[in-house]
Amino acid sequence: MIHNEQTKLTATALNNTAVAFLVAGFVAPLINYAQQPEPLADGKAILLSIIWVVVGLTLHIVARLVLRRLRP
Repeated sequence: MIHNEQTKLTATALNNTAVAFLVAGFVAPLINYAQQPEPLADGKAILLSIIWVVVGLTLHIVARLVLRRLRP
């Protein structure tokens, strides 16, 4: 029982970190882009957003893999 709860806690922490990366990489730049009168599509900003989103998705996948360690 303790192992399963620790595994779930680890997966939850990873998933919460993944959500933070997704918000930082996608939602925040989107809001910033929408608020500018004439938004500029900066290649560096777009690349950084893509990196943050990929890291977030990767962390989410890792969290799902951690849950496979649950014991019956």
